[in-house]
Amino acid sequence: MRRWVLLLMVGWLGAFTFGALDPPYWHGIVIYQGGKLYGFRFAMVKKGKVADGYDTFYLVHRPGPIAPDGSFALISFDPGLPFGLKDKTPVIPKRERPVFKITYGRFRQGIVGLLRIPPGLKIRLIFYRPWGMGEAISYQKGEFRSEDGFRFTTVGRWKITSPTTAEIEGGDFGFYAGFEKFRFNLPWIKSFLGRKLRHYLKARPRVKGEWEGLVSSISWNLLWMKLLQPDRGKVYIPAGRRWIFPGPDGKPDMWTLFEWDSFFNAAEASVFDCSLAWREIEAVLETIYPWGNLPNWRSARNGCRDHSQPPVGSFLTLKVYLKCGGKARLRRAYPVLKKWLYFWIKDEGEHLARDGNRNGLLEWGSDTPLISPGQPPWELKANGRQRAAWESGQDDLPNFDGVAFNEKAHTLEMDCVDLSSLHALDLWSMGKIAEILGKEKESRQFRGMYRKISERINRLLWDGNFYRDRFWSGGFSPHKASSNFYPLLAGIVPKKRALLLLKHLKNPHEFWGKFIIPTISRDDPAFKEQQYWRGTVWPPTNYLVYHGLRREGFDREASALAVRGARLFLRSWVIYGLCRENYNSITGKGGGQRYQSWGPLFALALLEDFIDISPWDGFRVSNLSASGPSEFLNIKLRGKRYNLKVSEKSLVLHEEGRKVLAFRGRGVLKNLKWDHQGLRAELRVYSPKLILYFKGRKVRFPRGHFTVDIPSSRRNP
Repeated sequence: MRRWVLLLMVGWLGAFTFGALDPPYWHGIVIYQGGKLYGFRFAMVKKGKVADGYDTFYLVHRPGPIAPDGSFALISFDPGLPFGLKDKTPVIPKRERPVFKITYGRFRQGIVGLLRIPPGLKIRLIFYRPWGMGEAISYQKGEFRSEDGFRFTTVGRWKITSPTTAEIEGGDFGFYAGFEKFRFNLPWIKSFLGRKLRHYLKARPRVKGEWEGLVSSISWNLLWMKLLQPDRGKVYIPAGRRWIFPGPDGKPDMWTLFEWDSFFNAAEASVFDCSLAWREIEAVLETIYPWGNLPNWRSARNGCRDHSQPPVGSFLTLKVYLKCGGKARLRRAYPVLKKWLYFWIKDEGEHLARDGNRNGLLEWGSDTPLISPGQPPWELKANGRQRAAWESGQDDLPNFDGVAFNEKAHTLEMDCVDLSSLHALDLWSMGKIAEILGKEKESRQFRGMYRKISERINRLLWDGNFYRDRFWSGGFSPHKASSNFYPLLAGIVPKKRALLLLKHLKNPHEFWGKFIIPTISRDDPAFKEQQYWRGTVWPPTNYLVYHGLRREGFDREASALAVRGARLFLRSWVIYGLCRENYNSITGKGGGQRYQSWGPLFALALLEDFIDISPWDGFRVSNLSASGPSEFLNIKLRGKRYNLKVSEKSLVLHEEGRKVLAFRGRGVLKNLKWDHQGLRAELRVYSPKLILYFKGRKVRFPRGHFTVDIPSSRRNP
């Protein structure tokens, strides 16, 4: 009875959150309870050398299975790698070898965990105060405790070396961390964690067959990135565990959120945890400045006041809503997204609109007067052109080489295809959101603004063969970037022009090839550099161009792009256990950060090619990306679970365990709706024929595009 009273009291104190929530310590656990923090970590000791903090970042063997609700988590480290080399640590295939495993899961108001320590390795258990603000924990009478009732008890041998540390020998070591006192043993811990793992693996969204690991590569990477904002008591997903920028004092701040990274993270999180997806959107929206800047980055005590990042937020928020629901959360997001939309086109105080020449097209920029003295040194030393390039998200894209920055207008002296197109997409998406929320007048206003900028893009940024940036002084930029395809995503391209764009995309001397799509055309002099945004393959541009192709109806090309991107990403994930920032478009080798949160966008695009809900396709299923059999299980959309079985020649869709439809052939169903009266959809057939089955009806279609309207039959399927 006393135990349950204690649990109720602890529950009243506040939310219980735990995990590897402190950026440097993937090998540690932070518990957040009622505004209080408790932290401990497991440093590795080998031959007198210690691996702790970010050193262990390069020793990760694989971010393993992890449940969104915290019921199970497993991460492993490779002590066979050399210690202390940081980013010089060699990248090797993840073959079978002795690794150090940390497994844990929630048990009531605490955590049960298990360490598996290979021979030759010792573990140093360290209790510390996360962010310098946690509770003090020390060794007392056989266990580590805090004054307010937190305790760390163990099954296993250890040697206490100080009031806050202990040495653990090799073998299995079980522990409990929480607010209860009870008896347990090592077999019970193993059994408990085994049950949690089996339950998680059965219930999670997953893929079997040709694309095994497609969903887990998204969820495991994202959930192992998840961190805590200790000053707010909220979890968020950063750009990566090492992307924590300094505060005004030059020391790493408590948290850092990047704008477009965060919106992409929300889209990825919607695959496995809609609550986390919305929390990520809310976290980034909270970073907005009063003048409407949703900044490139912001932290607890610092931020990028002078420039923003690409306006993809309303599009991705709309997409999360369509997949997850949550009208109340959409309603709360709307005014912030609206304020940010007007940031691009409206002066406010020292901030100037990103239309420096006032011709209705937009340019990347930087509000120099708003830069505060507390910025990181690399930003204070940067010139306006570089800060404007940072706003684009494509920091050193060749399109910006040699372009002048107008100090008076606060923008580049070049009308930009990518920003103008993304602003058009922003207007279109905000029109849809306003319509959903019943704001018809504002929806009409956004649609009217969308038509105006669409007309200007088509009139001023089309050179007769391709969309190009245009200099204020006259003439078009010679560079062709992957982001020059964004007019497709905005839905503003006339059909003949769209076909010309497709020729450029599929030209192996420009963008097509084994590893696609590069940030800059292959015939650009900068392509051979393969450095950062100069010729490499990046997840965000691939994802946006993929959806642009889908919006224009280029289904086969979209599928080909999704397949090649997923193969590139999964090769690095499966063989090396890495989630790369970018990839060499000549060799396919991973580059940049080893674990970047938006890396799984490659996998997300392919998952969405099979089953998705989008603003222009509605509910969509397809087997165009299948070359072998695959089963997509427990895919959550609109609050329901879907199973999809596909092969190169067939597709079967189930909703909540009940068969909805099937077809034999190769095709895509868009804007798919069904009820007791029948089935309605747009069908595109890419095989000589396709046979569609729905509730006892069997309908044949030849190759082509069709509007499907099949009434229900009285017969059972």
